[in-house]
Amino acid sequence: MTFNLALFGCGVMGLRHIKGMAKLRRVGRMRFELCGVCDLVPANAERAADLAESLLGMRPRVFVSFAEMHAAVPLDAISITTMPDAHVALGVEALQAGVHVMVEKPIALTVKQGMRLVQAARRRGCILAVAENYRRDPINRLAKALLDTGAIGKPFLAVQASSGSGEFVVITPWRHLRRKCGIVVDMGVHYTDILEYLLGPIEAVAGMNVIVDAQRKGADGVLHPADAEDLSVGVVRFRDGALGNWMLSMAGRGADYFHRAIYGTGGSLVIPMDRTGRPLQLTVRRDGRDAALSEAEQLALVPNFALDATTAALFGGERLGSYRLEFADVDANLLAIEYDDFVGAILDGRPPEVSGEDGLRSLALVYGFLESGRLGRAVHIEELLSGEVSAYQDELEVAS
Repeated sequence: MTFNLALFGCGVMGLRHIKGMAKLRRVGRMRFELCGVCDLVPANAERAADLAESLLGMRPRVFVSFAEMHAAVPLDAISITTMPDAHVALGVEALQAGVHVMVEKPIALTVKQGMRLVQAARRRGCILAVAENYRRDPINRLAKALLDTGAIGKPFLAVQASSGSGEFVVITPWRHLRRKCGIVVDMGVHYTDILEYLLGPIEAVAGMNVIVDAQRKGADGVLHPADAEDLSVGVVRFRDGALGNWMLSMAGRGADYFHRAIYGTGGSLVIPMDRTGRPLQLTVRRDGRDAALSEAEQLALVPNFALDATTAALFGGERLGSYRLEFADVDANLLAIEYDDFVGAILDGRPPEVSGEDGLRSLALVYGFLESGRLGRAVHIEELLSGEVSAYQDELEVAS
């Protein structure tokens, strides 16, 4: 029996997704057929079909709307890789038709829109997954295992801080427009997700945010308007009492900076930038002294740690403390793992690793920094998920 999956959105992200599918095919783990590609711009869809034909060995059919595609081919699932403001309309249409959905992060433009997707999936009993790739990095998997085993004792502080990109366009100009979600939200959902993945639920956030660059320079030198915040600084409180320090600067000049670290009563864990393959820096406190542990010593602390079969096949081992691959290969591998989990959830009748509810939380939390900046106070996750606090997002709903 053939499992039919289609791709809606054939821009930069859609092409990356096809490369991820090709990685699955290469390791014999592709349990679906890409039966259709869809984009409002026919030339984009044709380009995606060309790429799929060259990498997957079969050319998917080309469409310009979900309705046209759904009428022409039997669909089990669809992956949506459009801009965030289009996620809710496309996702609800597919879910109402009984088609399972994986949507790129962020789940939607606003929390209220994301809730509409979650509710539509619940009503139809369909899988709704969010394509969150950073947590699937083998190094982050090992970090999670070490934290869960108590390698640094009880965590009490997390730091997620980064600076880079300067005054330049990050990937595409729309990422710098508030009505399309803005760069802090687009990048920040990765980090709110990874913080909760590593340390559990966040219950409150407080933030201050500014726009450093009102214009962004493209690779061709053209200036593009930018009205979304590109610097966010704040704090978080986890449910278990740990605190977090947050800084996301997408306007950083000079030296790039990235620091993700967890500090506990028994040591510290410094986690490298995602998709680099660099090893963790684990330091344990023993009798008042600090000792740095090697990769082998780190793995010895978690004897039951093993990557899933697909991740192991893609990265070359079940128990990895580091890896060396080209960035493009790492990126495609992580997207491949997203598809393997999504299709597996449907076929096995289980929830996906990153569900619609999970994606909604990561979106609510990153908007929490922006909403908090408006209100001048900390905001609770429940206020954000319920829509009680939404003034910043309400402006985006009107604009869209």
